[in-house]
Amino acid sequence: LLQFLPDAWWITHEGVQAGRYPEFGPGEPQAEATPPDADEWATATELAAEPLHPAMRQWATAGLPVPEVGFELADDKGEVLAEAELAWPTQRVAVLHGEQVENATAFEQAGWRAYLAADDVAERVINGITA
Repeated sequence: LLQFLPDAWWITHEGVQAGRYPEFGPGEPQAEATPPDADEWATATELAAEPLHPAMRQWATAGLPVPEVGFELADDKGEVLAEAELAWPTQRVAVLHGEQVENATAFEQAGWRAYLAADDVAERVINGITA
């Protein structure tokens, strides 16, 4: 029924992209925007343990800040208490991998949330940072 309305236009996305309707634009595809910290995420991912790479891609896509790789938790005197594979110091969130698992207690006693690298670590960190 709508096709019989005066001044009705029917176009397709593909037609606009192909330039068949010049009145609706040049038909050039839009470039996908690159996040401003894409290089930082790439560097951090390269430095982090390989099993965490899929989670890091999820964190980047979710818009989380870039974590610090190889973070050392220090006391007031600068003495290292524990290490984490990844950390977001501002949010006080750490991801522990491998033998760092035994450092969870030190992070928690310092008021941090410590997550062990596992299959669901990406979702847990996203919820921990955005909560």
